[in-house]
Parts: sequence; C-alpha cells; structure tokens
Amino acid sequence: MKRRGFLWILAVLVVLAGRAGPASDQTPSLESYDVLIRGATIYDGSGAAPFKADVALSGKTIVKVAPSIREKAKRVIEARGLALAPGFIDLHTHVDEGMYFPENRACLNFLKQGVTTVVVGQCGGSAWPIFEKAEDLRNLWTTEGIGPNAALLVGHGTVRRIVMGMENRPPTAEELEKMKALVKEAMDQGAVGLSTGLIYAPSSFGQTDEIIELAKVVAPFGGIYHTHIRNERQNLLAAVREAVEISEKAGLPAHISHFKVMGRSNWGLVKEACAIVEDARGRGLKITADQYPFPYSNQNPYARLIPRAVWAGQTPDRLTSKDMTGVFEHLGDSELVALYEKATPYYPLSARHLEFLKGLSRPRLVDFVAGTLFDLSTFQGPADPRERGLFLKRLSDPVEGPKIREAVRASIVEGNGAEQYVVGVCVEKKLEGKTLRDVAALKGLSIEEAAIALDLMGAKCIPVSMSEADLASIMAKDYVGTGSDGAAPFYGIGDFHVRSYSTFLHKIAKYALDEKILSLAGAIRSQTSLPASIMGWSDRGWIQEGMKADIAVLDLDRLRTPASISNPHQYAEGVVYLFVNGRAAIDRGLPTGMLPGKVLTIQRGAGDRTP
Repeated sequence: MKRRGFLWILAVLVVLAGRAGPASDQTPSLESYDVLIRGATIYDGSGAAPFKADVALSGKTIVKVAPSIREKAKRVIEARGLALAPGFIDLHTHVDEGMYFPENRACLNFLKQGVTTVVVGQCGGSAWPIFEKAEDLRNLWTTEGIGPNAALLVGHGTVRRIVMGMENRPPTAEELEKMKALVKEAMDQGAVGLSTGLIYAPSSFGQTDEIIELAKVVAPFGGIYHTHIRNERQNLLAAVREAVEISEKAGLPAHISHFKVMGRSNWGLVKEACAIVEDARGRGLKITADQYPFPYSNQNPYARLIPRAVWAGQTPDRLTSKDMTGVFEHLGDSELVALYEKATPYYPLSARHLEFLKGLSRPRLVDFVAGTLFDLSTFQGPADPRERGLFLKRLSDPVEGPKIREAVRASIVEGNGAEQYVVGVCVEKKLEGKTLRDVAALKGLSIEEAAIALDLMGAKCIPVSMSEADLASIMAKDYVGTGSDGAAPFYGIGDFHVRSYSTFLHKIAKYALDEKILSLAGAIRSQTSLPASIMGWSDRGWIQEGMKADIAVLDLDRLRTPASISNPHQYAEGVVYLFVNGRAAIDRGLPTGMLPGKVLTIQRGAGDRTP
C-alpha cells in the first residue's frame, strides 16, 4: 500500500507539472511578476480599437497581456479609467546637446510627455562632440544612465567639418574616403544611421553625390538616412526629390525630418510633396517622415519684426570669427591649445579632444579656436545703446524714415502677413497672444509702426509660417510619425519652442481628442509602432507579450500642456506612470529620479517591419 500511495502521489505531481508548463520569461510562475497593471484601456500601438486588459511586466519585458491576470505580482497598479499605450518614440530631437550635462541626463521634459525613446544626432550634427567618438557617448550614457532610451545618428555636417573644416567646395577623393571612414567608424560603434542638415553649413556645402556615397556606407549595416531637406519653402519639391534619389541610389530607407512647407506663398505645396513620397513608396522605396504639431518653427521661435538689414542700414557688419583669426596668429600651436583649454567648458580636455586639435592644420586650428572662443555675430538690436541711437536717428530722418517704414511693411505683409505674427513675450502683458494686426488696431497704428514699437520695447514675436491645413494634411498620412525637434533645456532658461515640453500630449489632446483630425488610436500609432517600424525596432512600440516594457499610462481626462509662447518652460501633465525598460521613471505623476534608458543600436536580423 505504501508503494501504491507513493506512485499515486508521484502521478499527481507529474500531471500538475504538465499543466503548469515549463518555466520561462513568457509564462512566469506564481508571484513572479514584477509589476501588474490592471484594468487599463489598452491602445496597443497598432492603430486598432482599444480594449480592456491587464498587463504584466517581468524585468524589462511585457510577459503577459490578458483580459484578467490572476497571478500575484510584487506591485499591482489599479489602472481602471486610465489609458495604457507603448511609450512614445520621438523620431527627431536635439536633446543630446542638453543631455551631455549630468543635470539634464533624465530629460524630464520628455519623460513627462510619455516619451521613452529619442533619436538624436539630427540635422547633420552628431550626438557626440566633434572631438569624441560614438563609443564615448554610448559608454558615458551606459555607465551613468539616461532617462529615455536614445539612438545615435552620425551627422554629415560633423564629419565634413572634421575632414574639411567649413570650406564650401566638393571633397577631394582622399577627403571623401576620410569621411566615409568616419561614418563607418560611427556605425561600427553603435550609430543607427546618417543625418544631414542641408540648410546648415557645412552640411549644406555637400552635394547629392557626396551624400549618396556616405549613405552607401550606412546601408550594409541596416541603417537609415534622416534628412533635414535642402529647402522647406518654394523649392520643397526639389528637396523631397533629392531625398528620394539618395534613398534609391544608396539603397537604404530615407526619413524626412519635420515635414512641412513654410511661407504663406508656398502653402499647399505639401500635397505635391506627399505625392512624390507616395510615388516612391509605390515603387518599393522606404520613404517616411515625421512632423511636430505646431505651425511655427525653430528652437528659438521668436523673430525680429524689423529685418536685420533694415535695422543696421549702412552700419558696418559686426566682426566674425574669421576677422579674429589674425589676433591669434602670433601664438604657437601649443599656446593656442592651452588658450582653448582654459576657456572651454570641457576642461580638462580628453585625450581624444587633444588628438583632434593637434591633428588640425595651422589655419584650421586658428579658425577653430577663434570660432569657439568668440561669438562675434551676436546681434544686439534695441538692447545696444549705440545701435538703437543710430536706428532712431535714421527713423526720424525725412528721407530715411519713410524708407525704413516701407521696408518693414513689405517684409511683414509680403511675408507671412500681419495676422501671422503673434506676440509671445511683452512688457505690456495685455498684448501677449495678440497678432501684430491686433496690436496695430489696439494702438491705432499702422502695421509698420506697430512692428517698430514692439521691437523697440523688446517684445518677442513669433512668425506663424505654416498653415493648419497643411499641418492636418501631413498628419493624416500613415507614413508620418511624430518628431518634436525639441531640446533638453536647462529648466527655465532661454527662449525655447513649446514643442520641447508638449509635443506628444498636445498632438493627442488637440488633434485627436478635440479636433479629431485623426483617431486617438491613430495618433498613438504615429508615436509608437510607426516610429519603431521606421527605425527597425521589432521589440518595442507595441503592447504585446515579449516586447520591451516601455509603457505610458495616461489619464486622458487630465491631459494638460501648459507650456505657452509666453512661458514655454512648463511640464506637461497627464502621464500617471511611465516605465522605461520595465522601471518606473514616472510614478503617480512624479519623476522617480531613475535613469533606466539604454542606448539603442541596430537590431541585427530583426524582422523588417518598416512601413
């Protein structure tokens, strides 16, 4: 009997073990979940209708999504009434400039928007300083930690500057090979693609064939080409065609940054630009784009109402760094480096920084030191007593004055129009948020006199250079993701675009929930699975078992984006929880101080989900 009893117990244990199945990350045993989020409305990133479900996390991974998960977890979050989505992926940022400094490493202004991944090194500028390498930044961020995940692009402008300085000419065969070697080095060290800023020097000096040759280096790695195209105004169509040509001839996906057209006279061109993209996609090319949901541009969106040339008149131009190079000619190379070392924020210089300086030719060393130490092109305008006095003297002149007023009027009326200039910051607070036309009416002045008065009182005005119709037209395209073009500012300092603080939640709140330009599920797709597909990441961007646990839990009834053109430094609200690689970066709406982000690289052998 004893033997029979033993065999019966053994048989029961075998059956139970079979039911439990093998232990794995995908099917955890009891009490093995780290986090269980219960009862949320799930937007899985696909664009499909939402559904109610529980989501379980173990380590860095989503391990179970089911209508009801009964197993226990170390932490349970009751999320009924909340929306759960993949963490947002920002396809175009400049946050690397701020994140270089430890105090900005968390990139809190993006975490508070629900962003869990950023793509950096945009517009032709590598994410790492010119004197370092990709592996240096990758190692730094891996060791010290970062808030969101980050993917690094190698910048064409940076590579060109290292090899050719700021010379506006085609590269020699030897110089081209050096640039190709630098691009390959960056890709070997973890970069995910090449970026160009074809309106910014020195990237703008590179012609199409040069870009194609560098992009060909990226293609075998499975990398991508991100481009700030050569023109976003009247020559938009030619610029889009150039991006398509580079993609086709280099054999890699091309991604158009902050897709738009600027200037009232060019509004509507986006329809033809989209037709070019769609024709290329129809031929099998992988052409995509991103967009920020605002009708005004530039990191510092404020602009002078009096054109610089009109303000300056015949006043000699200010000195530039080129003018200053002669000041340093009497110093030896070692003395130049020592002077630079004392003045640079990177003091003491790294070995690679010194290696870069010592590798420069004498003329380029002098120019580099002069250009780094002096920003001589700063335009003071009304704040400078001498400039102000000269301008007011000309303004009161019976011959010069009318010419100035007419030039100001022509610049405004023939540009965006008086109703497209908005007062952002002004000592007369009642004028903030008003258009230039409104200000003229309130003060009983002509458009040009109102513009001059605003400039003289130091008001900061924003030119609204894009149309809402174009914005909506681009946003509706299923190949257009979201890219803030935002930065990681030092909190409260500087004139920044509100996109650095509000892009992702603003798009959801205004264009999905309020105006219904696109569905909420579609808006979330444009910020999650679509950018993941564009970048070739098959392990994030979706709420599915086996995906990385990058998750945003949102209170859609309490979304707020208080950042304004008068006060852009205000954090977004509505992200209740934010998990980056399974760790909470935002908990109950508050930052935890954790730095759970990773530097993302190209996924070798990953399934091609590029749209």
